Amino acid sequence: MACFVTGIVPTENVSELESMLGSMPGIDRSKLSVITTAEPTREHADSFLNFIHAGAPEIESATMGRIGGDAIMTGSGGTGVPGLTNSGSSVNILFNDRVTQHIGSLPIPDDEVENYSEALEDNRCVIAYDCSGGDASAAEAAFHSAGARKVKTFT
Repeated sequence: MACFVTGIVPTENVSELESMLGSMPGIDRSKLSVITTAEPTREHADSFLNFIHAGAPEIESATMGRIGGDAIMTGSGGTGVPGLTNSGSSVNILFNDRVTQHIGSLPIPDDEVENYSEALEDNRCVIAYDCSGGDASAAEAAFHSAGARKVKTFT
């Protein structure tokens, strides 16, 4: 069964995010995605974090096929490049023209989606961790200790 821990972090600054999220205990960085509306930069590409840039006009991926419109893909794995490398991760998030009206395969109830939409629109980031087969409570604790807000587990 799919299980994801999600949270909202108060910044889009790459250095701040690396500081916040880089030393979370018990977190496999390859399962952590950082979703942002910030324009992709060299700093994002060079980061050890897996940044997913919402609002990309089109992304092509071996794991997802061709996606058009305002779609994004998550889970390209650690230092991989979304749409260019394949980690086999199962996290896919789709965004409409408001950035998020619909969150694809993440099991987030409709009444929770607006929290994530507002965070992205307010230049904060959404973090998602695939805890399938693992301990969600440890990931939740790590997110809280890193300063994430609205930390929730969805199955």
